[in-house]
Amino acid sequence: MGGFIRRSMAAFWADAAAGVATLFAIGAPVVALLACGAIDLFAVHAARTKMQDAADASALAVAKQLALSGPEGAEDRARLFVDEVLIKALPDVEYQVSTEVAKDSPTVTVNVNGWRASFFGNLLPPGGWTMAVSSTASAVASTPLCVLATREHGKDKVLMDDQALLTAPNCLVHSNSNIEVKKSAWLRAAMVQTSGSAKGRIEPAPQTDAPEIVDPFKAMSLVAESNCIPAEITDTELAPGVHCGDVKIKEGVLNLKPGLHYFQKGKLELGKGTGLYGRDVVLIFDKESDFKIKEDASLDLTGAKSGVYAGFVVITTPANTGTFEISTTSAKQLLGTVYIPAAKLLVSGDKNKVNEAAPWTVIVAKSIEMRGSPNLLIQSNYAATDVPVPAGVGPMQASVRLVPAS
Repeated sequence: MGGFIRRSMAAFWADAAAGVATLFAIGAPVVALLACGAIDLFAVHAARTKMQDAADASALAVAKQLALSGPEGAEDRARLFVDEVLIKALPDVEYQVSTEVAKDSPTVTVNVNGWRASFFGNLLPPGGWTMAVSSTASAVASTPLCVLATREHGKDKVLMDDQALLTAPNCLVHSNSNIEVKKSAWLRAAMVQTSGSAKGRIEPAPQTDAPEIVDPFKAMSLVAESNCIPAEITDTELAPGVHCGDVKIKEGVLNLKPGLHYFQKGKLELGKGTGLYGRDVVLIFDKESDFKIKEDASLDLTGAKSGVYAGFVVITTPANTGTFEISTTSAKQLLGTVYIPAAKLLVSGDKNKVNEAAPWTVIVAKSIEMRGSPNLLIQSNYAATDVPVPAGVGPMQASVRLVPAS
């Protein structure tokens, strides 16, 4: 009896083992296929995530640029941003990029449609994996900064007197101290802010007690040139380099050749019937130098297109506490950024138009003072010239955000 039981149990276990082996033989390929499918799905999910990240980054970048250059070339820019992310990250994915730009707002949608081969020879799913992602970004309404009075406390401020007129129709005028507009003077801008108080004829109504704006170029290193040997300038053209001592233009027009012009240990003065002309130039003043553009002297300067000081037209050191004066009746343009963070900009005259030909200008000064009846125009047509706008001012103040899918 015992031997029969042992033989029955042995037969049972042999049959069970054979069944398990049979089941394993049948199920193993299925398990392997499922494992491979899971790996393939994970790879597809990872690829789609990278595509979405690329679309988001592209939409944010293009939306920021819409305010500067408009919709022209938006699709090319979007493709470049997507390529920068995906070409190396997803070499096995083929994709196409398209954009949709809103007509009435700085909003862009970037669409990325991709294809990736399947692990199963494109049989599952048929034709391989297709992936589509989309991202929409919009520039948050923000007024570009074009005039900044940097002094945080004390008497230095934006001061306008008599019949002076400052017009900045599409940008922000901000003072870290106060703004005072006296008598018949008038300040008009897209937006006016002050970290202190505001008085006088200001349009629109200013925002007072606003947060201070930190000097956007405070960390900029100003290269100091040496070899300052005083020399009288008699030529009608002036090569870039160091100009030492007083530079007084008594007749004719002085043409500055493209490059950096360092004015050291002296004043740059233009008098009656003279002029100063320059393209792709930066005028750099040490702590002992400044300029005075008076009477009917013509002033026509455009800033650097490239290099360390790209976007600047006038720069001083933080140690310069002088006064830069424009009182001429023929100051046509200062195209670029005027950066005199510890100095005063004085604009005066009798019904003289100042800077009306410049597509854009940014002024960063300790204080700004206007007397008499000058008309200073600060425009912000940043896309109209190849002089770039330095980061921290102009349209770069605009922030962007992704718009959730509806």
